[in-house]
Amino acid sequence: MSSEQQPAIELRAVTKKFATPGGAIYTALADLNLTVAPGQFCAIVGPTGCGKSTTLTLISGLERPSAGAALVAGRAVNGITPGVGFMFQNDAVFPWKSVLDNVAAGPRFRGRSKAAANEAARDWLRRVGLTGFEDRYPHQLSGGMRKRVALAQSLINEPEVLLMDEPFSALDVQTRSIMSDELLGLWELTRPAVMFVTHDLEEAIALADKVVVLTAGPGRVKATFDVDLPRPRRVQEIRFTDEFVRLYSEIWEALRAEVETAYARTTSKAAS
Repeated sequence: MSSEQQPAIELRAVTKKFATPGGAIYTALADLNLTVAPGQFCAIVGPTGCGKSTTLTLISGLERPSAGAALVAGRAVNGITPGVGFMFQNDAVFPWKSVLDNVAAGPRFRGRSKAAANEAARDWLRRVGLTGFEDRYPHQLSGGMRKRVALAQSLINEPEVLLMDEPFSALDVQTRSIMSDELLGLWELTRPAVMFVTHDLEEAIALADKVVVLTAGPGRVKATFDVDLPRPRRVQEIRFTDEFVRLYSEIWEALRAEVETAYARTTSKAAS
């Protein structure tokens, strides 16, 4: 990112605290500083409980920082952020709506006519390989097909920023690999800035331009790694390259200590 280029996403000295059911204060993030450039694909990895998903809720405006600031395109986030798409771990589809109506819902909400929204939805369903399934309902689709619907829902609005919270974690290994390739192909069309949360380090490296490792909670940036692998990428193929193996080893060295720390805390609590 050049010095003149304004970040698409920026977290400045962000701390986020929550009240626990028992009345204590839990600090999820502490003094977190992070930037994502326009068009950059950033993957966030770290142990369970390090605040990965919390970073996404702060950027989207679903939560507010306890201290510090979250910014999108240089503007402080003070509510639900325009121009930001959010793809959740669980399918955020309307079960009572058809596939076509689910994908058209975003444009309709933004004021487009039904005809224009449906035309755009059909185009995006074609792009994600769901032509012929427009009249189906979510319960009639496989897990991978529902993820394609969710991708179309997110990308039809051409967001400047796309937040993804472990979107493929519930899929089997083969379908997950296919969906990763689908995601990269669709991302190339409009190139939003992406913040992708995952527990899978291989997935992070295969998809991203940059991998950020967070510490065991409270989450801080421990290390940032540039992923200089050529694009376009095929996820399954890129994993066998020497550079991928080198990056994996380097990033895992940074991540392993945090995973061990988080695990030790969990077992200590269980024993007490």
